[in-house]
Amino acid sequence: MQFLESVMSSGLDRELVNKTTNILSILSKKDALSIFLLAKDGLRAETNTPQKVGLTRKQYYTRLKQLVDSGLIDKSGDEYTHTTLGSFVHQKHVLELFEHAKNVKQMKMVDTLKRTRQFSEDDIANFVGKIAGKSLATSNVPMVRVMANYEDMVSVMIERIQFTKKEVLLATRYINELIVNNILMKVKAGLDVRVVADATLFKEYVTDGGAQLKAVDKNQDERLKVTTNPYYPSQDINRRVADVPFSVMIFDRKEVALELVDSHNIGRFKCALLMNDETLVGEFVKYFESLWEQPQGSAVDAVKNEIRTT
Repeated sequence: MQFLESVMSSGLDRELVNKTTNILSILSKKDALSIFLLAKDGLRAETNTPQKVGLTRKQYYTRLKQLVDSGLIDKSGDEYTHTTLGSFVHQKHVLELFEHAKNVKQMKMVDTLKRTRQFSEDDIANFVGKIAGKSLATSNVPMVRVMANYEDMVSVMIERIQFTKKEVLLATRYINELIVNNILMKVKAGLDVRVVADATLFKEYVTDGGAQLKAVDKNQDERLKVTTNPYYPSQDINRRVADVPFSVMIFDRKEVALELVDSHNIGRFKCALLMNDETLVGEFVKYFESLWEQPQGSAVDAVKNEIRTT
């Protein structure tokens, strides 16, 4: 109880603990988990759906409402599908838990080996790799993870932000509210963050296609401050504006997420990679620092001139 009280000492922590408890409570129920799994590929909103999934109408609609209220699924058109949060929970927690549950016997063997203290961590990792197909221990082997669509990228970025302990470096061509909000929460908890926003984002934050720029307005300076600063009004994040050719996010200088640009449509997200190779991370830290050192004002001024002349 003392531990829970300390965890829930702040309003933010209390909210997070309550939300997490709610999600775990819902998914711990077999019928709710079944509905959640079926929603991955879309669950039709039809009168006979409860019968198809083997539940009474009361069971089905009660659990469906709980899943919607928890933010795990939502109705889109005539079917229920995973939200971004639901996709993340499904991929990173439910499916991985299923996989780990298959290896319970092997994990018990590993625990027995560890207790004997007769084998090194490398010996145990090699053993696990042979019987379980992958190491359960921490590994320094370079990892590459592909995020093929924007929703997957957002889920992975939120995950990595939550596990980052010291620093996030972000150079971005996009603004996503979920990512922004998670960064802001981590900043409140002491995370150091620097953001370089692409100058073209300026256009998206100026309403009416730049009409406000053309008009004389006594509040123009303040509005420009907001529109060129997607993390406004937080004063705890160091921010700059530059010409960002592709997005990069670096976590504790140990992992880097890299956007691959679509050469046919450079304004459209194509896919992204998450890598932990030390050499690559170091090179992208240098790339970020080069963007950070760009002269301030020139990129925004160029966009402002373009808007005024259109």
